[in-house]
Amino acid sequence: MSVTQVALLDERPTQGGDAMGVPSKRTLSRSSGRRARWLAVAAALLLLTSACVGGGDDDSGDADSESFAMATEAASHEDAMFDEEMADEEMAEVQMTQEEGLETGRRAAGGDAAEEDMSDDSGTSALAAGVPAVPADLGRDIIYTAWIAVETADVATAAAQANSIIEGLGGFTFSQDTRTQDRARTTLTFKVRPEQFSTALERLSNVGELVEQSVNAEDVTDTVVDLNSRISTAEISVNRLRDFLSQATDVEGVAELERELANRETNLERLRGQLRSLRDRVDLATITLSITESVEAVPRTSVILRAWMAAGDEDPCLGFTDLAAPPDGDVGFCFELENEGETVLTEVMLSSNELRFNTDDLIVPDGTDLERIEPGERAVATLALPVTDGRIAGRVATRGLEINVRLSAVPVTESGTELARLARSQGLYLFVEEEDTPPSFGDALSGGWNALVAVGNGVLLIIGALLPFLPVILIALAVAWWWLRRRRARQAVAALDADEA
Repeated sequence: MSVTQVALLDERPTQGGDAMGVPSKRTLSRSSGRRARWLAVAAALLLLTSACVGGGDDDSGDADSESFAMATEAASHEDAMFDEEMADEEMAEVQMTQEEGLETGRRAAGGDAAEEDMSDDSGTSALAAGVPAVPADLGRDIIYTAWIAVETADVATAAAQANSIIEGLGGFTFSQDTRTQDRARTTLTFKVRPEQFSTALERLSNVGELVEQSVNAEDVTDTVVDLNSRISTAEISVNRLRDFLSQATDVEGVAELERELANRETNLERLRGQLRSLRDRVDLATITLSITESVEAVPRTSVILRAWMAAGDEDPCLGFTDLAAPPDGDVGFCFELENEGETVLTEVMLSSNELRFNTDDLIVPDGTDLERIEPGERAVATLALPVTDGRIAGRVATRGLEINVRLSAVPVTESGTELARLARSQGLYLFVEEEDTPPSFGDALSGGWNALVAVGNGVLLIIGALLPFLPVILIALAVAWWWLRRRRARQAVAALDADEA
């Protein structure tokens, strides 16, 4: 018998496990039948191997091929008969298992609903209240995973609380990733038993403000059953090849059997690894918790400052930002403050270096408090200052005076937190007219001197303008002087000639 025939016989497909993946007597019966069939095939192969060792002519080879074909056909016929015998039993058992599973699920759902009605949900958020309960054990292989995202002011404390919760449920921390730049964030991965899955979700959701939650259950029963079947088949194949290898005498056949055995063993270990990994995921549910530092929303802060002024008894709040006032009298100022932000304004201060006043000098109407201005409120304050000899608050205003009014206030949130101080300014312009009086001796002397200075300045200005042309002027004067002398000389000669005549 050749190695190719052995490989072909080993690759015959097998059917193992039931549709629901629940261990039962049907699975055991099928496994027993399969073992019997393999024993029959193995006996036939032993006979064929003996024939191959005893003789090497062409008639023996034909007999081996014929025997191999007969053994394969017999095994296939036995498989068909066994499947027909088990079909009715399989359908009945599947139907019974499904009915039992549905009934158990209904009982579990009813129990969970009763427990939820009786529980105290004072500390549970809306999302956490919807955590699905782990169903009763129906003989299924299910992988439970969940993702929870929460926000809290203290990330480190929340992470320690989460670790304590998982340890109390018999689980453990699988991994942790922490970031401190910008907003602090920690991502933790936990492993817990499936029966503690719902409890862990509910408690972890309360370590902060729940932002996001995702729960997933994946049924891998079919995959587990398939892997078990493939592993059983691979084990039988490996054992059979080992038996063949121990009986082989041909060097070429031994080498081919060793290569095939190595491939089969590698495939068997790979299948076992996949099954172990799947079992680990089924035996321990995975929960990923993301804890992010919460950032309190900073309320909007805004304040508006307006200022006007008026002369005499006029209402300064109906005045102007530019004013021409008489040299003597009073000038009234009006300051309006409006809180357009979302916070209370405290420690409100008004000041001006030019007018030299502070908040205590202001006149505030009844019911107005500059120490505290609520959002949306408006406060008005007035101030009256006298003008004497063209001066106000000691400042000369006859040539115009620019006045800068400054406002500062401290916004305070509802929780009492003080924010950055606000600062605003408003500009005014005041011009005080000069008083009309008869000129005095000093005024006349000052006027004459000013006129003399003006004439001197004019002369100097003319000289300065002509100075660049001085060489030209000198040459012109020299030419003129020479021409005049020559003309006088000619006139003198002419006069002498006339006298001689």
